[in-house]
Amino acid sequence: MRYLIVGSGIAAVGAVEGIRRFDRRGEITVLDGEKRGVYTRPLISYYLSDPIHYADLSFRPDSFFRLNQVEMIKARGIKIDRRARILNLDSGMQLAYDRLLLACGASPVQPELSDLNQRWVSNFYTLEDVERLDMNIREGQEAVVTGAGLIGLKAAEALLKRGLRVTLVEKAQHILPQVLSPTAAARLGVYLEKAGIKIIAGDELAAVYPRHRIQLGSGTVLQSDQLIMAVGIRPNTELAFSAGLKVGKGIVVDRCLRTSDEYIFAAGDVIETPNLITSKREFMALLPHAHREGYLAGANMSGQTLFYRGGVAMNSVKLQGWSLFAAGIPKPGASRFYWQEDDKYLEIHHHQNCLQKFIAINLPEAAGPLLSIIETQLPIPEKMWQEYVEGYPTIANLPAPYRQKIWEGEKNDGIEC
Repeated sequence: MRYLIVGSGIAAVGAVEGIRRFDRRGEITVLDGEKRGVYTRPLISYYLSDPIHYADLSFRPDSFFRLNQVEMIKARGIKIDRRARILNLDSGMQLAYDRLLLACGASPVQPELSDLNQRWVSNFYTLEDVERLDMNIREGQEAVVTGAGLIGLKAAEALLKRGLRVTLVEKAQHILPQVLSPTAAARLGVYLEKAGIKIIAGDELAAVYPRHRIQLGSGTVLQSDQLIMAVGIRPNTELAFSAGLKVGKGIVVDRCLRTSDEYIFAAGDVIETPNLITSKREFMALLPHAHREGYLAGANMSGQTLFYRGGVAMNSVKLQGWSLFAAGIPKPGASRFYWQEDDKYLEIHHHQNCLQKFIAINLPEAAGPLLSIIETQLPIPEKMWQEYVEGYPTIANLPAPYRQKIWEGEKNDGIEC
């Protein structure tokens, strides 16, 4: 069996592990289009904040591909001949395959503005982006980060640690609009501003001019030595679309991660992922999902039949010493419960007898159990959640149905938490 994997990220690693779990002899070829090997993309902000300490961002050791008998080719796939089962590369090579995995990942969204191609304007998505920034930034410079999602916040934190003065611009009315409620965002925002990050919400980048000048939609003009673009990412579906595969928000796959072509699979940030709460297909660019999807796709490419249930939108991050974990999606009409003490904060969204979303700030011990409750949609009455937040929300005080679930798991020699 000839396995060909387009992309060398987290999903590709999972796929190699899935294939080799069931097939030790098949030929595996991985295309490294970024030509940087397998690195942990979420750690690039740590590299920028401390390039010496975080010089190695490897997701797997250098020996991983060698030990798994994988051939690495530094090239990109540009065209799929589905009938002949051949992939054309940008290097001019052609590779035949029996099973093809598209793990092409995603790319930064670029605003439709002129004059973005300047040395002081940068994305914040690849290792090359932060290496370029590392060479250009200087202590005391003014930096503007546009986009206050997780990428933008981590970029702002890294620049602040390098001694730059940082302004964060967010189009929505509060930071992390896809993750936090206005109440939770306000608490985090106050903390970040005390740490030295200026936040401008409800405004957006409107124009970029020479001589380090930018203008916001409100008319405000800012002087900036560095402009960081972090307004979102989109799946790299071009290769799949040009091959006639079914594409929606991302590449459409079935429960076995197979595309509309029986010989082609897809996994990671490039696919649509079923949301376990809403049952809708969404774009979820999350490292744990990517690895799981890659592993299951690899196993199924080797002839297994393992089903992928989908995932839950979740985000875990540390910012200036604060830990943040949020998961799930709010629903109209949901009951909300709040708890706070000093710098700790918990927000619970409950609807139709199930936990739909939670936000935990500086409560990392509660995140795992709450995520498990969301993923399994374990029925828990609203009154129990009210009692949970009225007390001190520890693991020991979690609602009784969860403790019963753990007890039953122990009886069956399997604990799910």
